Amino acid sequence: MQHPAPYPREETETTQQPEADVVSGTYLAPETEQRRKRWTGAGATAVGLGLLIAKAKGVLVVLLNLKWFLVGSKILLSSLSFLASVWFYALFWGWSFALVFVLLIFVHELGHAVFMRALGVPASMPYFIPGLGALITMKGRPASVLQEAYIAIAGPVVGSFASLCCFLYGTATENAFWLAAAYTGFFLNLFNLFPVLPLDGGRVAGAISPRLWMGGLVAIVVCAVAFHWFNPLLIILLLLSIPQAIAAWQGRLDPRYFSLTFGQRAVMACWYFGLAALLFIGMLAARVPVPVRGLH
Repeated sequence: MQHPAPYPREETETTQQPEADVVSGTYLAPETEQRRKRWTGAGATAVGLGLLIAKAKGVLVVLLNLKWFLVGSKILLSSLSFLASVWFYALFWGWSFALVFVLLIFVHELGHAVFMRALGVPASMPYFIPGLGALITMKGRPASVLQEAYIAIAGPVVGSFASLCCFLYGTATENAFWLAAAYTGFFLNLFNLFPVLPLDGGRVAGAISPRLWMGGLVAIVVCAVAFHWFNPLLIILLLLSIPQAIAAWQGRLDPRYFSLTFGQRAVMACWYFGLAALLFIGMLAARVPVPVRGLH
């Protein structure tokens, strides 16, 4: 007897066919949704990167502007200190002489700055301190005490030349104002040659023999007593120079930094003592007699 097996099997296959259509249809919508989400995520990422780049560019612009702002603030501070010094000295000598005096200080400091840059030592802006002069700081250290001496003596050399110009003009015009300015400039540069730190002369003396610092301390004390130089500046100088002078006297300095040949020391000694002698002669030549009231 034959069994009608194939007939029900066809019915089963026929009933399963719509399921395949239904199943294949149900996966179309999720696939499209995933593609849409991927494009949306990519777009959001691109927008985020764009915003990040824009912010980074904005920060860079701010930093560049900040750099120029810092440079401008330093120039402004230097200019204000210049004007403050002129105002301070004008209280004693009048505006004209105060302006010339501060300009002589500026030329002196400019000599230091030029040699710093020439020797590859970064220099700050000149900052003026009313009653104490001015300063330019070295943003680093020279290679040797010889370079430090060159930088130090450049200020008095250039300052002496500016004072000499005042002297020649005052002599040619017989103008006591410019002769007095020359005398003051000569004295200013000669005072800076005292062999005590941190004056220019102390740095130059370090290239000749650091033990000169001890002699400089004695000399400045003697001059202060003899010429009545009772000034807070001298007390500050003494306090700053004593430790280095003691270290030099005891031989506790860096031998590599202070190592020079005899010829180098001799050349620096000629510059140092020769300039000091010329400045002293300039003071004598430019000295303007001050009349004393009540004497005839």
